[in-house]
Amino acid sequence: MTEAQASRITVTERERALEQLSHHLGTGRLSLTEFDERSAIAAAATTKGQLAELFVDLPGTTPLAPPAPTRGNALQRLRTIAAVVSIVAVVLAVATGNWLWLLAGTGTIVAFVVQQLR
Repeated sequence: MTEAQASRITVTERERALEQLSHHLGTGRLSLTEFDERSAIAAAATTKGQLAELFVDLPGTTPLAPPAPTRGNALQRLRTIAAVVSIVAVVLAVATGNWLWLLAGTGTIVAFVVQQLR
């Protein structure tokens, strides 16, 4: 077994393998019994080699690792978090009648943005 095959997999890689197995089931390349067996193995897999064995007789390649996060993904995540914090701050300010929640929400967003941009 090569070093690449012995390397540990992430949850995302395991989920991607399960998605690919579902695709092969949907196209008729796997029977329901084969799908169940391979899905159980994929769910318990800990190395890339174990996942690769599941796809040896299927067309295509072993599911690849997801692409590395880009700056655009990080900014989108940052926008989402800022929006959620803002909404929570407004709801708390209205519910409690205390405007300091707005200040706390804004401070949290600013601190988070500064941390992420470093």
